[in-house]
Amino acid sequence: MRLDHLANAVVRGVLPFQPTLRRVKRWLKPYDDNPANSDFCITNGLEQLRVLKRADVAVRGTTVLEFGSGWLPLIPMLFRLAGAERLVMTDIVRLMDDRTTARARQLLAGRIADIAAVLEQPEAALLAELEQPFVADYLVPWDPEQHMPESVDIVLSRAVLEHVPEPQIRFFLAQFRRILRPDGVMCHVIDNSDHWQHKDRSLSRIDFLRYEDDALVWRLAQLNEQAFQNRLRHGDYAAMMEEAGFTLLSSEGDPDTRCLEDLATLPLSNRFRGRDPRDLAILSSTFVARRA
Repeated sequence: MRLDHLANAVVRGVLPFQPTLRRVKRWLKPYDDNPANSDFCITNGLEQLRVLKRADVAVRGTTVLEFGSGWLPLIPMLFRLAGAERLVMTDIVRLMDDRTTARARQLLAGRIADIAAVLEQPEAALLAELEQPFVADYLVPWDPEQHMPESVDIVLSRAVLEHVPEPQIRFFLAQFRRILRPDGVMCHVIDNSDHWQHKDRSLSRIDFLRYEDDALVWRLAQLNEQAFQNRLRHGDYAAMMEEAGFTLLSSEGDPDTRCLEDLATLPLSNRFRGRDPRDLAILSSTFVARRA
């Protein structure tokens, strides 16, 4: 990682009153999404709908909970178009508002042909549905232990779990199992790549596997909670889901060819040395798991 990126993470990690500063910044300058990132989010959401269909999981008439909803309700809106009856969005802090909801509508309308193809519905009908009031429960901050047991059919997350420490993932998996109905399922899309590389394309997409957990540079990089990366690999997530009482219906993730080449010369930390290179080189994971 570059020193200027590290310095930025340290400053943001130790800066006091961050929630207040975030609110002030939002008041001065409304949130503007990165169109490329938003478009990729829609692509991920459509893939979630595809893998659920391949696993014979029906969406119509269900209660869907999204873990870590972020700024734009893109994926909840997709699942509403797919027929979900009730939507529950969750987060640590409130990020969405009427403006970001309107932006989500606009972005989805721009991909309506792709959405219609996946849902096998007419574009005109989907556009008409998009114009209807968007109704969802927005639970912020969400306390999973207070959530009603066996009240949810599908739990979703997209690009969230990689930012959660392993002990907390185990906690949340147990809570997901508790709040899911007996035949409920989870669907998680996880970005296993080095997020520092997103800012410095000269790095390998798995460059962060070189750092020891207790190395000063890595500990400093993790000070900013928003930049935290647990570095868990595809196989780690699969094992944790099964240990938490889930049956994997789908476990998709292909090793990246370039990353396999990088592993021939990349000095790995003790934590990853001796691990299967094909598992280390998986950059994106998609899981569908049923409550066992």
